Amino acid sequence: MIRECREEDREILSAYLSEEPYGRAIMALVEKYGFDSPFQTVYVDMAVNGENEKHVDGVYLWFYHSLILSCRQNQVAIDFLEQMFGIVTPDIITGRKDNVNIVSWLLTDYLSETAEEMPLIPGDGGKTEQLEEDGGRFRGEWHVLRKEGAV
Repeated sequence: MIRECREEDREILSAYLSEEPYGRAIMALVEKYGFDSPFQTVYVDMAVNGENEKHVDGVYLWFYHSLILSCRQNQVAIDFLEQMFGIVTPDIITGRKDNVNIVSWLLTDYLSETAEEMPLIPGDGGKTEQLEEDGGRFRGEWHVLRKEGAV
């Protein structure tokens, strides 16, 4: 089930997001702006088994008009994204290559690129958000879909 994250999700999110640069970037933005920011929304795809153990399948961070994905085992919730894209389409989608490739099936007119660093994320008034690099924790194979004309 996909739902908006709350403060009580912080611990399980932190554990899930700590393994890959895309997840660490999401968690850094959560730490910087929290769960109640008007320009940032965090969604979690989480299942609870019969023993009330929570299992995360993916995390989706909407930051202004951008989307950062972190879905291990390539379990991108395509139905959720289809619904969200029916409301608003992001200017930039970024994350691990296999995750972003799935999204590219929905957004066929976007430009595709790769980077070793976290891409600049458009923020308020056209300013870009760049997280402070700390020992290479955001370095990895970033894949980016960019709407033509987006920063």
